[in-house]
Amino acid sequence: MSITKRQIGLAAVVLLAPGGFLLGATLVANHWRKRQAAAPDTPQNS
Repeated sequence: MSITKRQIGLAAVVLLAPGGFLLGATLVANHWRKRQAAAPDTPQNS
C-alpha cells in the first residue's frame, strides 16, 4: 500500500487542525482577558 501526499495532507489536517483551533482560541481568550484587566474603568460603547 502506497501512501500518497494527499493522504498525508488529510492526516495532517485531521490531526493538527483541532490543536491549531484550540491554540488560537486560547491566545484570543488571553488577549481579551489582558485587555479587560488593563482598562477596567473604561465604559464599553454598544
